[in-house]
Amino acid sequence: VVHVVDATGKLDERHDTVSYVSLFSTTPGNLNKEVEQINENFVCGKDKPIDFVTFSVKYGCWTYNDTMSGWSEADIPTIHVKSDTKENERITQVSIDTKESVRWVLAINTKEIEDFKFTDARSSEELISEDISEDKKSSVDDWHIIQFSGGKNAPRLFDLTLYWKSGSAQSTDNGSLLKLRTDVNRLTPITERVLEKLPRWCSLFGKSTSPHTLAFLRNLPVNF
Repeated sequence: VVHVVDATGKLDERHDTVSYVSLFSTTPGNLNKEVEQINENFVCGKDKPIDFVTFSVKYGCWTYNDTMSGWSEADIPTIHVKSDTKENERITQVSIDTKESVRWVLAINTKEIEDFKFTDARSSEELISEDISEDKKSSVDDWHIIQFSGGKNAPRLFDLTLYWKSGSAQSTDNGSLLKLRTDVNRLTPITERVLEKLPRWCSLFGKSTSPHTLAFLRNLPVNF
């Protein structure tokens, strides 16, 4: 069970942030009985796949009941392009603000990007520097995944330098260059109601020892 705030989309489209509660199971079978028991207008099916960056949900249930309370626009993480130079090689500087979240996951499109540098924006300390093409870190299905989990004083503002592959297909690709999911340890009113009605064996979203039930989704399109 997780309350999702989805702020992904293409830059040239004005899109509203979508908020819903997602209920899904990793085991086969439907969730019709559970949804009936919860009675919060959940709809189930395969027509709303969710990309949680580290995994995808193909079948699940969702509701829009009371999903605008318990969070604000100020909680939504931001991905801001600071510069984009295309001289000998294309280099893009991006600023990422995870807001309240100190547990997040970022995916970098390795079909377009061959190298990157990741630094703490405040201290300028280099956190990760990888030449993806050298396979120092494996990419899964053309995505290089960075996972971060820190204490309450962990950095939240980061600078990311992206070095593009020469001849990458950025002019035609409508997909994402970056995908970000930030997790927040906060129980919204609707999530609390859903959890009260679910059997105790249902697990919460995230690490079993420290679940976070509010997730924000953000992306940067290839054609930003």
